[in-house]
Amino acid sequence: MSADQAQRLRELAKAADVKPSAGQPRKTSNSGCTSIAVTSGKGGVGKTTLSLTLAASLARLQKRVLMMDVDLGLANVHILLGIAPRYNISHVIAGECSIDQVVVEAAPGVYLVPGASGLEELANLDTARLERLRMAFMGLEDNYDYLLMDTGAGIGSAMTHFVKNSDLALLVMTPDPSSLADSYAMVKVLYEKGNVRVAVVVNMVSSEREGRETFDRLNTLVVRFLKKPVELYAILPADKEVHRLGRRQIQLADRGANSRFYDIASDLAKKISGYGASAGAAGGKSGFFSRFFGLSER
Repeated sequence: MSADQAQRLRELAKAADVKPSAGQPRKTSNSGCTSIAVTSGKGGVGKTTLSLTLAASLARLQKRVLMMDVDLGLANVHILLGIAPRYNISHVIAGECSIDQVVVEAAPGVYLVPGASGLEELANLDTARLERLRMAFMGLEDNYDYLLMDTGAGIGSAMTHFVKNSDLALLVMTPDPSSLADSYAMVKVLYEKGNVRVAVVVNMVSSEREGRETFDRLNTLVVRFLKKPVELYAILPADKEVHRLGRRQIQLADRGANSRFYDIASDLAKKISGYGASAGAAGGKSGFFSRFFGLSER
């Protein structure tokens, strides 16, 4: 990563004074690793931008964050970070490297598992190989406070398997009518699969009122037909600078108090980390990878 590309993420993490360490990092608390799947019913809603910004904001709160790019069709988090990784998850599955060799440091406190292409191959592995992979991935969680997954859009079985096994599904939507329809479809699938914690982030709004009206339309449909509400976690304004920086492939981070977008993203990180309504894993609940591999359809 070039100095220019990494600077914005470093600036946000710097306030936490999180020191890089050799090899794998150690987490900052004794609590379990909270898994968060950032997902959406359709593409183009700012899901990856939110994932990157949330990771940086959590690092600022002195949390160790492992980002995992699980968009099987368009893995691009490493590109936005300016990283050219040697390995990705497909190499681990193929037995070409260890999981430790895949993890790269993006900035102090933020680590990345890049380009998770190949995960669909898990269903074809023999039991012994699958168990070895499960143990390797489970070991990752011991080193981090948060596992933050940037998923692909849509309700395909591969994507929803990640989301349903997470502690928190962070559903990103916009005021666009097609986003509303696709978001409802996503909630419906997740509820049918047993996911009971769906938090909504309404992005790209022109006003707070538009954001609340957008959420209310979704929640009304969910309550009426699915009988179980979703939660509103944040309303993020449309920000041309955020979009421009994304096109320039520069990691998004805090631009100061004048940025409403980053102020709200920082508040969202605090809410998730326990400064507000916690999204932490329930006591005694198994870790994400234990659930993911244990429940994988064979």
